[in-house]
Amino acid sequence: MRSRLTVTVLAFLLALANTASAQTVLVKPYVQPCDSSTTDKSDAKRLCWLTDQTPGEFLIEYEYAGGKPATAKPERIALDFEKLIDPKKAVPKEKDDPNDPPEKVGSLPAEKEQHFFRYIATLPNLPFDTTVNYRVLLAGKVVREASFRTVASREKPIRFAVVGDLANGKEPQKTVAYRIGEEKPEFLLALGDLVYPSGRVNQYSQFYWNTYNDVETPGLKTGAPLMASIPFYAVIGNHDVAAKFPAIPDALGIYYFFHAPKNGPGVGPWATPLGADKAAVAKFRSSAAESYPSLDAYSFDYGPAHVIVLNSNLSGSIDQPKFREWVESDLKATKARWKFVCYHAPAFQSSGQHYTEQAMRLWQPIFQENGVDVIFSGHVHNYQRTVPLKFTPLSPKRDKRGRADGEFVFDREFDGVSNTRAKGIVHIVAGGGGATLYGPGLDKTSVTLKKEHGDNFADYTAKMVADRHSYVMVDLTPDTFKLRALDLNGVLIDQIVITKSIK
Repeated sequence: MRSRLTVTVLAFLLALANTASAQTVLVKPYVQPCDSSTTDKSDAKRLCWLTDQTPGEFLIEYEYAGGKPATAKPERIALDFEKLIDPKKAVPKEKDDPNDPPEKVGSLPAEKEQHFFRYIATLPNLPFDTTVNYRVLLAGKVVREASFRTVASREKPIRFAVVGDLANGKEPQKTVAYRIGEEKPEFLLALGDLVYPSGRVNQYSQFYWNTYNDVETPGLKTGAPLMASIPFYAVIGNHDVAAKFPAIPDALGIYYFFHAPKNGPGVGPWATPLGADKAAVAKFRSSAAESYPSLDAYSFDYGPAHVIVLNSNLSGSIDQPKFREWVESDLKATKARWKFVCYHAPAFQSSGQHYTEQAMRLWQPIFQENGVDVIFSGHVHNYQRTVPLKFTPLSPKRDKRGRADGEFVFDREFDGVSNTRAKGIVHIVAGGGGATLYGPGLDKTSVTLKKEHGDNFADYTAKMVADRHSYVMVDLTPDTFKLRALDLNGVLIDQIVITKSIK
């Protein structure tokens, strides 16, 4: 029999060992997409999270109906960011529209060094149309327990959320997150400007995770742990890459935290430029773990939808033949019934803010020729919907003001209620996710823009709601697209239905 002293010593040593290996989870595990699509035979998901740099051992346990319980272990990547010497450099001085009001951001985080371990675990070979339950354990203790849906097969109905311009540290973003959680979507299209003012890692720590992921009690004033169960497909916005790399050590935070399918065109002029500092670029790319340049251009299938995501910051890169060919071949290759495109800066919108940023208009003929149904954008902080339209640019380049003139064809017979067959592409602006709203409304802006821009502006906006924050929900079947736009009270502010015959 062991002596009482021996037992006490062993207990002390065990407690000491546990203390030495204790690790603080700074961002709880959240779900991200992997490389699979409905053209594959199975789905895969990533679980990601952040801790301090105290070593620890994690284990993921997961299971689903019809499958055997399985486990996975994560890979670990160290993220180290020095303190920015001059914090004033962290706030970008953008050359936005002079009518654009300054973004009101919550108190900026204090400057300090940041040191994290980033964990990434892959859950492979998951069947379609399945609920997967998972637990992430640290030293036997549950860190997070949740579930997610795998990719839906092509004929299955799906629901997804669409919203952009998310986190500036203000209460509306939390209400939007909570309302989206009530809708129980299968995934979310995050239309850029995920965190303000400049996409830094410390701004995610201050403004982002405590709304969409690390929420103990969901509520209108606390947000919801959406990312525990819903993959966010990220779109790169101007604020996401506004902090200058590598002068600002923790710039380009979006690439550390979000993943995308690696089916894009690879590195090229269409991706966010990283500069000539080879050592800094090599360190960044190693830490980003293939999210660069995957996030700049990718596509995926989900149920009856094919979604292609583009980076609009570099004028859409339509002048790059390789990139243009990738977009065209991607849209031609899909067998999905519905084709959607996401980019940050809208091609057609009726607010004074950002109006002349019309680079993405030049893509319209390619999208028309390849059967795109709806295009989703953010950037403009309100909700807008166009009539179905076709557009032919008069020039392959924009004018000195950034505008792209052209000829319009509108389907004004479509109303989304009694006439639901759209002849043209419907453009949706869903930039009301939390950032400071852009007004005034359509009754005033249409007069001003027509006066200032002549035929460059046309009466294409069917609905505009600029006085409240909002988000969009889409219910999709192989033959029906149902869109609802809702405000912070869950009140419907717009809805349409688009139908097509099943071939």
